[in-house]
Amino acid sequence: MIKTVSKILTGLACGVLLFFIGNKIGDFLFPVRDSFKILVKERKIKPGDSLYTMLRKEFPVKETVLLGKALNRIYDVKTVKPGDKYKIYYSTSHEILKFIYIPSPLVNYVVDRSSNGFIVSKLVPEIEEEIVAVKGVIKGSLYESMVTSGVNVRTIMNFADIFQWQIDFFTEVRPEDKFLLVFSQYFIEGKPVESGHILVAGYKGDVGNFTALRFKNGGVPDYFDSEGNSFRKQFLKAPLNYKRISSYFSYRRMHPILKYVRPHLGIDYAAQIGTPISTIGSGRVTYAGWKGGFGRTVIVKHNSIYTTQYGHLKGYARGIRKGVYVKQGQVIGYVGSSGLSTGPHLDFRIKKYSKPVNFLRLKLPSAKSVSKKNKEEFNKKVERARFYLMCLESEYFSGKIGLIEDYKKNALYQTKLQK
Repeated sequence: MIKTVSKILTGLACGVLLFFIGNKIGDFLFPVRDSFKILVKERKIKPGDSLYTMLRKEFPVKETVLLGKALNRIYDVKTVKPGDKYKIYYSTSHEILKFIYIPSPLVNYVVDRSSNGFIVSKLVPEIEEEIVAVKGVIKGSLYESMVTSGVNVRTIMNFADIFQWQIDFFTEVRPEDKFLLVFSQYFIEGKPVESGHILVAGYKGDVGNFTALRFKNGGVPDYFDSEGNSFRKQFLKAPLNYKRISSYFSYRRMHPILKYVRPHLGIDYAAQIGTPISTIGSGRVTYAGWKGGFGRTVIVKHNSIYTTQYGHLKGYARGIRKGVYVKQGQVIGYVGSSGLSTGPHLDFRIKKYSKPVNFLRLKLPSAKSVSKKNKEEFNKKVERARFYLMCLESEYFSGKIGLIEDYKKNALYQTKLQK
């Protein structure tokens, strides 16, 4: 009996020993892979990068190319821009399992791996649109004051674009000037994710009082005053963001280098070297090259009446050459000090019927007004805008963004209706 038990115990011990030895040999001959894991990364497209170059830094060429081809079926990857976000799910072997491209919180493009390759789809979350408003007093700069009030950068830029023909936001803004905004705001699950179009914009200060409302005149959106006159002018109010005007239009100016009196039939805008210069209006480039004392110069013919000249450039924007058509606001060059120049600035000149004129005194021609056939529809927009402006008289919107619908439920609104 004792021998039998001893044999059984000995057999078990040998079995256990062989099991461990066998496992060690098996691990050596047939190594077991680490457990499968799914990893996740979130990235932003960096300036100077494309989606391909971003992905290629972390994933094999084949995976990157196949993913790009799949996404391109429903989204043009050439339109990828800095700041766009994406989320990527992948295995420990760097096999891409799922890719979500997020150019906007309002739409996602999803690429999933399947047995037949990548499948791509467009995902639009459930979105709620509300009308919001805000007003404020300028302390410091317009940008700082709007940011403090909760307005995002894109909406601030759109606000400045509306009034760029009436206000030079770099020299004409004063403390205690006032602004107001009414715009659409998109929400997902009750959280604001992105702002939409500006519906009404207003500015009040020494430079003037302006109120603009958005209207599609013949299907083309633009901003108009209550009479239907467009806020858009044929020309921008300035061709660049400048520090100061260092020299004005004059028929008698002492030239700083030549040291004798001669006409200066333009405006000198002092700015940092490399500052982008935009054409003040659409037109065709008739000259792009070295022009004597003006140094590197671009000349744009806008129509049969107006021509503008931009001198002392450091260099030209890509594609700028004689014969190309440029759009209003398009960058055509950069501030420099080429030619007869004592420092970095733009020598800007404008001619009317081939005769030099003082740009600062020029009455800029407006774009088209609201057409007669659209006047009735426009008047309805005017009435709606007046309602928004009435709401903005309340302190409810001072220094913070508020929903119009919430205000209508507020006691302040109910009191106003009773008056």
